[in-house]
Amino acid sequence: MIEGKKVLLASGCSFTFEDWNWPGHLSRKLNLNVVNKGMASQGNGLISRKVISGLDELLKTHKKEEVLVGIMWSGFNRHEYYTEDTDDVKTWGFFTKDDHTIKNPTDVIDGKFNWRILNVGWNSEEVRSYYENFHNEVSSMVFTIEHILRVQWYLDSLGIDYFMSTYMDIFKWGHLRYHPEISPLFSKINFEKFLPVNGCMEWVRENYIEEGMPSLNDHEHPTSFGHEKFTDEVIIPYLGGDNTITIKQNLI
Repeated sequence: MIEGKKVLLASGCSFTFEDWNWPGHLSRKLNLNVVNKGMASQGNGLISRKVISGLDELLKTHKKEEVLVGIMWSGFNRHEYYTEDTDDVKTWGFFTKDDHTIKNPTDVIDGKFNWRILNVGWNSEEVRSYYENFHNEVSSMVFTIEHILRVQWYLDSLGIDYFMSTYMDIFKWGHLRYHPEISPLFSKINFEKFLPVNGCMEWVRENYIEEGMPSLNDHEHPTSFGHEKFTDEVIIPYLGGDNTITIKQNLI
């Protein structure tokens, strides 16, 4: 999967978008140019759209054999909506619930900032409205699996080499995995394309907690050290064909 590759297209949330996250380490270790479409707190809808639009652009200048796609899916309770109101400063980024600081743009197509993200932990008017009136676990998991399947089928149709993972174990809840609305979709995910771990956070916490995730907080992010170990010991062996790590099942 590595031979002949020249560029890595990555997408994900805050576990992906910094240079010291796994795409930075992987691109340096494999001598690849990186196109990083990650952004903190973005949900799986934007992650999937950015892969599709980013790949369309890459294939204008690269052969498909030169492209490797890596995706780290985010939480299923993160969402987004489209707006034409590009004069509104909120369109240019997302806000924290404390200081409403603009963090980074929500572009799918470069230079276009029409998407706003919704995070259940924020306290803006649109966030409260969405989660009070429209959000539920079942529909959110259905949407996430549909986003995964859309990208899976799109990449397969083009013959693109890719791998997927999750920022943390988003499939651990048995009452969702086996729900009648979810189970038929879940069964169509090709987990052979997933890294053989439950999630990046779980793997780092279980293997390198002192240096890789020192705060012992479930919502903490891995350090650069943790991301590098994850790259060395999970991603690169997988790309080289060593798919022997045992996946633990954590159903409740």
